[in-house]
Amino acid sequence: MTAIPVEHGAVALLLICDDCGRGLDGGAVREEWIVLWHRAVVEGWTGRDRAIGPHRCRSCT
Repeated sequence: MTAIPVEHGAVALLLICDDCGRGLDGGAVREEWIVLWHRAVVEGWTGRDRAIGPHRCRSCT
């Protein structure tokens, strides 16, 4: 999956697991992709370090 805006015109990104569809959002403040990805890795996500994926959450790794 990809990192996508949470809503049209929103300021937060959403990272989506390719296996289960679980999401990790960037919060209320827009985060650059690399900041969101670093936080995801700390929380146990795996995958490519690019916003186009693939990505997997801690439960699916």
